[in-house]
Parts: sequence; C-alpha cells; structure tokens
Amino acid sequence: MRGWLLGGLSALMLMGAAGAAAAQETDPVEAAPSSNSISDDERAVIDDLARQLDESFAALAEQFDVESFSIRPMMQALLGDVFKDLPDEGNYGFTVDFEMYGVKDPEGLDSGEADEDARKRRPVHADAQACASANRNIPVIRFERLEVNGLSGHRCIIAGQSPDFEDAWVYASWLVLEGPDAYLEVTTGGAVASEEDGYALSSRIGLERLDALNAMAAEIESLAIDAYLGGEPATDPAP
Repeated sequence: MRGWLLGGLSALMLMGAAGAAAAQETDPVEAAPSSNSISDDERAVIDDLARQLDESFAALAEQFDVESFSIRPMMQALLGDVFKDLPDEGNYGFTVDFEMYGVKDPEGLDSGEADEDARKRRPVHADAQACASANRNIPVIRFERLEVNGLSGHRCIIAGQSPDFEDAWVYASWLVLEGPDAYLEVTTGGAVASEEDGYALSSRIGLERLDALNAMAAEIESLAIDAYLGGEPATDPAP
C-alpha cells in the first residue's frame, strides 16, 4: 500500500503545480498497536514532520530576509492532535504532506522571457465551484477569498473520497496569494487509505481528524504569510 498511497497523495495535493515541487512526506503510519494513545512509530513520524516543517519555515524566512524562530514545538503539538487516538482496528495507512512556496520579483512575475521549466502558479479561484472543478470535483468544505497587504487570493479546503483510489479519504488545504510581483502558495494535506477495510473505515478516520487538520493548516498558512510579508503586519490577516 505504501507506494500507491504516497504517490496518489502527492499527485492530488500538488495538483496543478508543475515543475519541481518541494513537498515533504513521510511513510504512512500503519494502524497503531494500541488505541487512545500515540505509538512510538507515530511519535517518530510526528517528530520527523515537525522537523521538516521547521526547516521549510526557516528556509522561507531566510528567502525573504526575515528573522525566523523554531516552530518545531508548536508543530509537534499540532501534529500530535492529528495523529492521536488512531484506532487499532482494521488495516490502513495514514499520512500527512505539506509545502510552502513563495516568489517575489520587483520587475514583475511575468517580466522577461517565459521559462518553460519554471513552476506554474496556481490560479486564484473566484468561488468554491471553480476550486472543485480544478480539483476533480472533490467536495469543497470551505472556501474564502482573501486580501492581505495588497495581495489577493483564496483559501480552499477539500475533503472526501479520492478520485484515483476508491478506498482513500483525502484532505487538502490550499492558500494562494498573488500580486503583480509576488506569489505565495501553501499546501497542507492528509490521506487515509484501507485496501482491506475500504472507504467506510478510511473516511471515518479522516473525518475524526478534520478539525485537527484544519487547525494545523491554518497555523502553517499564518506562519508562511508572516514570513512572506517580511515581518510586516498583515492589514487583512487570514482568519
């Protein structure tokens, strides 16, 4: 299950983004041996993901010349909420993925000759229907247009059955902000899959983690916006 789960998750969450992607991922966690706890294997995954998030945030802050701080303890706590109490019933895999990407160009993002190998920017969607259509009609559970310090964009959260794997429940939150000379994209996602027990089990496990995934995505997006703005307070901060 490992190969198709990770491959399908990355393809889904980074849908519409071409070129080299800086997605972070870990092996999916198999069903925990004991319920109502976080196993040693899950703790190792949490620590690894928190380290990757910390490094991604530090890299974004350095890119935009902002003094960074460690977000690792915060992310360990948020990831702990996502991974805790995974059921010991059934045979399933659970994984989380994320990406932060930003670019600025005082000459304008579309100035000069087009680079065929350059990463394509995600479009800013007008509404939930446009976001769903762009993401193979996976249900949109939240959509909002954003205006932050002169940048406009959207936040779109999808969750539901994977269009590629009928036994998989998938989640993705995309934040996109853009202006003539600036672009920021933040992706947070998760997936649960069970070849043996099917979508009934994977969707139940995913829905139990929905609030925790939303809270983690919102925090990652807020941190990325702060770093991208270079410490300048957001005049219309994302909620």
